[in-house]
Amino acid sequence: MKRAIVALCGSAAFLFGTDTRVVDAAKARDKAAIAALVQQKADVNSPATDGATALHWAAYSDDVEMAALLIREGANAQAVNRNGVTPLVLACTNGSAAMIDLLLKAKADPNTTAGEGESALMTAARSGNRAAVKLLLAAGANPNAKETWRGQTALMWAAAEGHVAVIEALIATGAEINARSKAGFTPLLFGVREGKAEAVRALLKAGASPNEALTARRGGGSSPALVVAVANAHFELAAMLLDAGADPNGGGDGWTALHTITAVRKPGAGSNDPAPPGSGNMSSIELVTKLAAKART
Repeated sequence: MKRAIVALCGSAAFLFGTDTRVVDAAKARDKAAIAALVQQKADVNSPATDGATALHWAAYSDDVEMAALLIREGANAQAVNRNGVTPLVLACTNGSAAMIDLLLKAKADPNTTAGEGESALMTAARSGNRAAVKLLLAAGANPNAKETWRGQTALMWAAAEGHVAVIEALIATGAEINARSKAGFTPLLFGVREGKAEAVRALLKAGASPNEALTARRGGGSSPALVVAVANAHFELAAMLLDAGADPNGGGDGWTALHTITAVRKPGAGSNDPAPPGSGNMSSIELVTKLAAKART
């Protein structure tokens, strides 16, 4: 019955000038219907009204068997929908290494972008699948490509999500650990802000400085990584930065981590914003004690 409904809907669409039978079957994940339509010489690249093809739907559903069937019948791995999204981008959103491998072998562009210039590699890096990222890098994806909105890179996204294995794979293939976004964040600063301690540890091991600082956009000095950690109540991470060599007295215009912690301990102060959720089990008093000890050495 389902196949009959798909065929009926597809036939109706065909009457209005667009043959969506294969797309409808792919959306329904009906591989038998797709095989039957292929036998009828239906166009596997005929898009729906939004530009999505059957291969888009196979990638979205992470149905590798369906995608392989479509590719064998001539599906275009470079097809774009109305928003400029390719099947590879959808596969990277899922972090599906098997689908990415299939699409790359079908000549999908490893440097394809979507939206505001977000690269497929950036999307895969955010998913956290190291195998997916390595496939793209091996196919020639640029590890230092930046999206156009905020100027962020795949390494920044991996750091913000705390994906250590992806961070290591990107750095091994030439990702710049000192790259800065338009707002002045480096990968390390992204990891610090989000409280991703293991990501920060991996970046420090790769050569990032524990004293990296976020330069203020309106003047008035800068905020070192230590201050960023404290401002977001990541006290254990702040302690780790101190142990790695962060300056306990560093800060723009003399505003240090010690100044910052007094404000973080008072939720609702100033703008009445809620206190940051923070991370770890270290108390503010314990961190203040450590700051004082480091300042004396």
